[in-house]
Amino acid sequence: MSAGSIAVVTDSSADLGPLAAQNKIVVVPLRVRFGLNEYDDGSDLSAADFYAKLKAERDVPSTAQPSPASFQETYRRLLADGAPHILSLHLSAKLSGTFNAARMAAAEVAPERITTVDTGTVSSGLGLLALHARRRIADGATFEAAQALVAELIHRLWLYATVPSLTYLARGGRIGRLRGLIGNALKIVPVLTLTDGEVKEYAKVRTFGRAVDAIVDAAKSRLARPGAGLSAGCGLRCAVIHAVAPELAESIARRLSDVVDGAEMMICSVGPTVGTHAGPGAIGVFCLA
Repeated sequence: MSAGSIAVVTDSSADLGPLAAQNKIVVVPLRVRFGLNEYDDGSDLSAADFYAKLKAERDVPSTAQPSPASFQETYRRLLADGAPHILSLHLSAKLSGTFNAARMAAAEVAPERITTVDTGTVSSGLGLLALHARRRIADGATFEAAQALVAELIHRLWLYATVPSLTYLARGGRIGRLRGLIGNALKIVPVLTLTDGEVKEYAKVRTFGRAVDAIVDAAKSRLARPGAGLSAGCGLRCAVIHAVAPELAESIARRLSDVVDGAEMMICSVGPTVGTHAGPGAIGVFCLA
């Protein structure tokens, strides 16, 4: 990030991987615990290493938000490097205390120069928002214009996803209003969405294959609508996410190609933070429409 440029900060739940550094987005890592061992998501523990450990170890992983001190250190460094303002975008406050930690840190460091945003989303939904904000700023937008773009896109962001098993969501307490599905887990496969920052049921079907079909159909319906105004950001309208299911993600991307072209779509691997709660095999599509 060049001196004098507005900084964009997010957290590791955005699952940006190398896209963060390529787009000069600063990432504050969440923590992942396996038993007595604790790792920084994305730096101490890659996605590949995480899923290998998830398969091999008996300990059930858990996640922890970054401390306010971690955010304070990041904010102070960016301001000292010349950033006039910081736009700090974070996963839903209903899923994690990360946003509150960032908000506390901003209030301590420079509240008049730092805006923290509870985006109500996670994973590549959060990543899409950060990428759009970063591109808008690179194109010369003011801090206020970048904030306005994010606020608009939050309301245009949709998720359709499924998991082979509800076990990981249940373990992590992220099941929300899906608790009623637990007893029927062997009989149905849920299609999930995010509503008001919480994981909720969008539909339920009998097989995982039908759930994938439902995701594609729902995403196509959204993406077929005009994406007016998205060109003002980075141009991306779609993110296909997967937890160690790259072939399935590629297949879904091909099925969506008749409503969104390759330049408007990215495929992202779900990292340790989200993977802890979604589990291997999870698949989904974020849409901006």
